[in-house]
Amino acid sequence: MLKLSRFYPLALMFLLHSLIMPHADAQMGRVYAQDVAPKPETTENIESPRYMFRQFLNIMKREDVPAAVNFIEFPKRWGSDRRQRTAEQLIDVLNKRGRVNLAELSIEADGFVNDNQPPDIEIIGQVIVNGDATPITLVRVVEGEQKYWRFAPEFIDQIQGMAEKIQQSDIEANIPPILVKHQFRGIKVWQWLGLFLGIVVAALIARILTLVLIKSFNLISRRFTIDLTAEMMRGFVPPLRMLTGLGVFHLAMDSLDLNLAIRQTVQYGLTVIFTLALIFLALRLTEVGIAMMRLSFERQGRPGSAAMLPPTQKGLKTIIVVIGIIFLLRDLGFNVTAIVAGLGVGGLAIALAGQKTIENLFGGVSVTLDQPVRVGDFGRFGDIVGTVEDIGLRSTRVRTLDRTIVSIPNAEFSHMKLENFEKRDKLRWTTTMILRFDTSANQLRFILIKLKEMLIGHPMVMNDPARVRFTRFVPYGFEIEFFAYIRSTDWNEYLAVIEDLNIRIIFLIEEAGAGFGFQGAPMMLMPDEATLRERRAVVDEKIKQMEALGGFPLPLYPQEWIEPRTDLLEFGAVKKDTDLASG
Repeated sequence: MLKLSRFYPLALMFLLHSLIMPHADAQMGRVYAQDVAPKPETTENIESPRYMFRQFLNIMKREDVPAAVNFIEFPKRWGSDRRQRTAEQLIDVLNKRGRVNLAELSIEADGFVNDNQPPDIEIIGQVIVNGDATPITLVRVVEGEQKYWRFAPEFIDQIQGMAEKIQQSDIEANIPPILVKHQFRGIKVWQWLGLFLGIVVAALIARILTLVLIKSFNLISRRFTIDLTAEMMRGFVPPLRMLTGLGVFHLAMDSLDLNLAIRQTVQYGLTVIFTLALIFLALRLTEVGIAMMRLSFERQGRPGSAAMLPPTQKGLKTIIVVIGIIFLLRDLGFNVTAIVAGLGVGGLAIALAGQKTIENLFGGVSVTLDQPVRVGDFGRFGDIVGTVEDIGLRSTRVRTLDRTIVSIPNAEFSHMKLENFEKRDKLRWTTTMILRFDTSANQLRFILIKLKEMLIGHPMVMNDPARVRFTRFVPYGFEIEFFAYIRSTDWNEYLAVIEDLNIRIIFLIEEAGAGFGFQGAPMMLMPDEATLRERRAVVDEKIKQMEALGGFPLPLYPQEWIEPRTDLLEFGAVKKDTDLASG
C-alpha cells in the first residue's frame, strides 16, 4: 500500500490551490454586477435552494448590495435605506459567521420535504455569534408563475443584532491596520498568516495526538493480548496524522473570519483530503484485520480458511474505495442517487450474467467459514470417497482412492452430504463369526465369556459397548456378532488392532476345541478326535468351576465382573528375540 505521508505535500498544494483559484475570476465578476441572478451553465433546478444560494455567493464575492436586496424577503414597512443597510450587514454576517455547506443543500424546487419544517420554509445553515447559533432560514415566494427562495423575514429581522455583536467582538480591532488593509486573492494579510500558522500548528498537534493514540493502542493490545506488530501500528500513523491535522486546521480556520465563499471552497478541499484519508485508514484497518485473522487461522491449523483471506481482502478494499468515492461525490454536491441507481442496475446485470460464478463463490465462502471439511481431510462427499486437496473460489478438488482428481463446483459441494472421516473420535468395529453345529452348549458359553474378557481386556477396545453376542442360528452354524469401538482415529493403527483381535479369536476357538462354520460346509483340517475330546473336557471342567463359584456372568456381565478384567492385555509391545540379541 502506498504511504500516505507522500501525499502531505500534495494535500498542502491542493489546499492552497483551493484558496487561490476561486478568486481568479473576481475581476471578471464585476462585469455582471448589475445582474440580479446571473445564470451559469448548470443542470440544477433554478427554483431550488442550492441554486439560489449559489447565486448569492457570487453576489457576496462582488459585495454587490443592490443585487443582494433582490434575494431578501424583508419585513413589511421597511424603508429603502434600512433594506440597503440590512443587505450589507447580511453579507458581512454570512461572510464572517455563516456556516453553510452548499453541497448539502437541496437541488429540488420544493427543498427537503422531510425536514420537519413547513413546506415553504427551508433551513440551509446557521450563523454562530459568541457561541449562539441562529438558523439561516429561507422562505419560498411566488411571483406570478415563478417561485423563488429568499431569506426569510424572521431571519433578516435578527441580522442587525448579530452584526452589532460581531462588531463588538471583531478580532481585527486588535490587529495592526497594515495587516488588515492589504489583501491577496480576497484574503487579508493577517488571514494568510493565520492560515500558514494554522497549518504548522495543526501538523505539530497532529503528530502529538497521533503519538498518544499509537501509545494507547499499544497499551490496549498488550492488555487484551491482541497481536499487533510494530509494522501494523506504523501503518496507522499517516492516516491518523492526516485526520487529526485536518480537524485541528478546521478549528483554526473558523477563527480567521474568512468570507463564506472562501470557506466554502476550502471546505471542498478539506472534504476531498478528509475522505481520502478515511479511505486510506479503512484500507489499512482491512489489511491489519486480515493479517490478524491469518495469524489466528494458522495457529488453529486452518489453512483452508487462511487461503480465502486474500480474495476477501481484495473484495473489501474494492467496496471501501467505491463507497468512499460515492461519499466524496456527495460531499462535493453531485447527485449520487443516479450513480447508486446505476450501480444497482449494473450490479444486477452482472449478477444475472455471472449467477453460477457468484453462486460458486458464495459456496466456497460458506464451506471455508463453516469448515465441514478442510484441506487434507479424508471423507465421503456425495458418492465420492477421497482426500480434499484444495478449496478454491470456484471449485473444490478431491483426490479419490484411484488417485484421480475430481473437481466439484462449490455451489454443488456446499449442498452435498459431506462425511468427514477425519472428525471421528474413534473407529467402529463390527463383524460376525459362525461356530459349527457340533459346538456344545458349554463350549459356546466358554467362548462367549472368553471373547468378552478379550474385548474388555484389550487396551485399544472401549468397554462400552464391547459387545459379543450369540445372535441367531444360521444354516451352517451358530452366529456370533461383535460390536465395539477402537480407541484410535488412525486407519493403519485400527487395522493393526483388528488383526490382533482376529488372531486372539482364532486362539480362543482352538483352545475351546471348537471350529468355524462355513456356508457350503467345505472340508476342513481339524485336530484329531483325541485332542478335541481333551479340549472339550477342559472346557467342561472350567464351566463346572464357574458354576461352583457363583455362576456365569453372561448374559448381562455386571460391572463388578468387568472392572477387574479391564485393559489387562498387552498390545504393540515388541518381544525381543534373546538368541538374536545375544548373537
